[in-house]
Amino acid sequence: MKKIFILFSLSLIVTSCSDKQVMSEKELLTEQTKKTVLKAFNAQMEGKIDIMKSLLADDFTFTLTGQLDISKTYTWEEYLKFAGYFGTLLKGEIGVDYKGILAEGRSALVFAEGRMEGVGGKYENDYAIKYTLNEAGEIFSQKEYLSDILLATQLYGQEVCGDKKSFEK
Repeated sequence: MKKIFILFSLSLIVTSCSDKQVMSEKELLTEQTKKTVLKAFNAQMEGKIDIMKSLLADDFTFTLTGQLDISKTYTWEEYLKFAGYFGTLLKGEIGVDYKGILAEGRSALVFAEGRMEGVGGKYENDYAIKYTLNEAGEIFSQKEYLSDILLATQLYGQEVCGDKKSFEK
């Protein structure tokens, strides 16, 4: 009976240790993802395109969410053109405050606040940017979530109105 108890205890310890090793591999992958994503995010915010490009997969795509004409998926070359165009809508410096990151495995979500001036006035938008990495640890997808209404009014100078009569009923 004593031998069975010892064998059972040893099997629990071995099983427990192997589970921790799997967890540590996942945690290591998550930490590497965070490091890569933050390096890309910072390079993008600082205008260091060569550094950002070095972290991207050949089949990289950027998606801007929303309902505007510019809300779509871009290849790297299309994204560079879009970013140049976006820059023409801004007055003064681009200000972005990093707020945090959530990561697991090969994907991470970066939260940030933009503080800029557009053709329609002050442009302060909240961003959630999802990065997905491939098996090689390269970013193959970046998806940006933001208020497209704020983008339309402050950067395009468009007026957006709701139907207040619908709420008065």
